[in-house]
Amino acid sequence: MGAQADLQVTDILQRLVRMDTTNPPGNEMECVRYLAELLEPAGIETQIIEPAPGRGNLLARLRGSGEAKPFMLMGHLDVVAADAEDWTHPPFDGVIQDGCLWGRGSTDNKQMVAMATMILLTLAREGRTLKRDIILAATADEEKGGTYGMGWLARNRPELLEVACALNEGAGSPMKVGDRYFYTCQTAEKGVCRTVWSARSAAGHASQPRQDLATWQLARALTRLGDGHLGGRVIETMRRALVTIAETHSAARGQKVTRLLAKGRIEEALSETGFSAESAARNRALFYDTVSPTILEAGHLDRINVIPSVAQAYLDGRILPGETQQGFIARQQEIVGGEIVVALHENQYSPGLESPADAPIMDVIRSVIAEHANGAMVIPWQCAGSTDAKHLIPRGVPVYGFIPAKPLPEGLTAGGAHAVDEGIWLESLSFGYEVLYEITCRYGDQDD
Repeated sequence: MGAQADLQVTDILQRLVRMDTTNPPGNEMECVRYLAELLEPAGIETQIIEPAPGRGNLLARLRGSGEAKPFMLMGHLDVVAADAEDWTHPPFDGVIQDGCLWGRGSTDNKQMVAMATMILLTLAREGRTLKRDIILAATADEEKGGTYGMGWLARNRPELLEVACALNEGAGSPMKVGDRYFYTCQTAEKGVCRTVWSARSAAGHASQPRQDLATWQLARALTRLGDGHLGGRVIETMRRALVTIAETHSAARGQKVTRLLAKGRIEEALSETGFSAESAARNRALFYDTVSPTILEAGHLDRINVIPSVAQAYLDGRILPGETQQGFIARQQEIVGGEIVVALHENQYSPGLESPADAPIMDVIRSVIAEHANGAMVIPWQCAGSTDAKHLIPRGVPVYGFIPAKPLPEGLTAGGAHAVDEGIWLESLSFGYEVLYEITCRYGDQDD
């Protein structure tokens, strides 16, 4: 696409990173106004939506011929907190050094917004009229569930989100299995089901311990979780992914992996596919509902000599597509028995979701990656976390997580999403922009 485009997308990302949109409170409006000021002079329609003071969302649309349904590029503007004292470079300075742009949001998710903005500007400058409108949705509040962002738009302005499909965060980085790279495209993501476990007993003097103390009850219950992987199930996305990788070795290996997965022998299937022990452990959660105790509460520091009457644990649950709130809570209740009451925490539930892995957009992604990444294959993949896709897929909009990146050169390390020293390799930013531009042009000119 040329050095000028590379410079511009880098400049846009650097400006966005320098705007502190830590959520809470978010304050995404500064980013929204900046993007609108870039896009409007190019003739791109922009709409700013502010559901609450400072919580900004931008919908930008480059009109096509209208022969096919619009295509959306979506990204969020809010970021998680960063403790500056832990960082090599200040997290909101957008420092460029060692070939990387360092800063909070550089990989989650302002790079997608910067690339999508540059794609719209390039298409407008070229005067191209595609069959589809191309829409950029740069939204607020993803890190806290999307209440003031994509969730608000889906509830209150659904007509703005009537698109054939959307490209989102969640995957796109190359994954090495054996000696070969595969590009992941997120076609599924796990849901969220956060619970609170409560144990109760009579209060008393701490000099008189008893077996039925609420704290003991809770401790015993938590040990029954083992490593937090509950059950084991293979969704279609992950079955396809593993079998596709295995078949690159041989048809026989693909058949063996298929048989292992059908029998629920997940760890053996990962090994047979070619994953190292470390990589298999890292991806194991994609085949299980999981639960992690993150907060424990009981008593007060100024009452250390008092046995508390209530002890509680808060657990972050991540569930595979197909599991329900009722089913997941019932399973936890069965594990802990009658001593503990398990309940949903503050309505924090959203189901796991899956989009078709054989959609036309996937064919476009596969062909573009093959051309730009030395014949690399694209495989469907599941995200262990949760994204704004949860607001669109239930409304009939397929969402695919794909922000293409290049493998980091040996010796270069950069923190990813939510990490200290979050950073993006500038060659990867350029690569991602070029690939997404080509995907947008090809899919944007396809018939429905």
